[in-house]
Amino acid sequence: MNTRRIPQSGPSPARESLRALGLAMLVHVAAVGLLWLGSLGWKAPEPVRPTPSFTLVDAAPFVEQRADERRAEQQAEQARQLLEQRQAEEARRQRELEERQRQQRERSEAEAERQRLLEQQRQAQLAREREAEEARRQREQAEALERQRREAEAERLRELEDLRRQREEAQQRREEEERRLAELAERRVEDERRRAAEAEAERLRLAREQAQAAERRATLFEEYIATIQEQVTRNWRRPPTTEPGLRCAVRVLQIPGGEIIDQSIVSPCNADELTRRSILSAVERTENLAYRGYEEVFQREIEFVFRYDG
Repeated sequence: MNTRRIPQSGPSPARESLRALGLAMLVHVAAVGLLWLGSLGWKAPEPVRPTPSFTLVDAAPFVEQRADERRAEQQAEQARQLLEQRQAEEARRQRELEERQRQQRERSEAEAERQRLLEQQRQAQLAREREAEEARRQREQAEALERQRREAEAERLRELEDLRRQREEAQQRREEEERRLAELAERRVEDERRRAAEAEAERLRLAREQAQAAERRATLFEEYIATIQEQVTRNWRRPPTTEPGLRCAVRVLQIPGGEIIDQSIVSPCNADELTRRSILSAVERTENLAYRGYEEVFQREIEFVFRYDG
């Protein structure tokens, strides 16, 4: 249990009062002792009958001493009362603290009890939920088993029906196959006759087309060579030594597009050397031979006869 301490910031009033009371008592005792010591050597004087005389004694110190003693006693009483008051206040605060602690313990215990009851309720609820879940799961399992049984029975019936239908379909297919085979046998003879006639007709058609294509290609190639001859002839500059009746074979190497990459004179050629060079110069000046429209008969290397008849 923690008790709050009163902070000490110097001598308390009670301590000061006690100190003052002690000093006053010490002074009082000292004065009494002095009076006692002085009375030890005191002897009663012989009575003198002369005229009476009076000795005045200053009582102010004793009055002040008594006042100091009363003040010390009052201060001591005040200090005692203040101490008792502070002790009572401290006891009251201690009781209040203990009461608050007791109330806090009671609240904590009440909260713990409430939490315990809540936990019990939660556990009970969880138990009920688990029981309900287990019952639901068992019910679902039973329903699933029943559903599986019904599905298995339905599947068995479907399989039996499928087998019956398959047997019927197989019988129908066999009958249909027999009819189809009979029809195929009849059609096969007719188809063979028809295919033979069609094959002969197709062979004749292809032969005609091939002959026509060959003829067309030959004609196109002749036109192609004639066009090249005309191109080279236009670019030829006849030397004065060239005689009519010139026939000279020229070989040209070209790439697609007609660009010439090489040219040469081959046999037969009845031209002299100057005429031969003029023919090759004519080929060089031509640069590109005819190509567009002659792609089908294009050849990288061709030969044509250069002619001059005057």
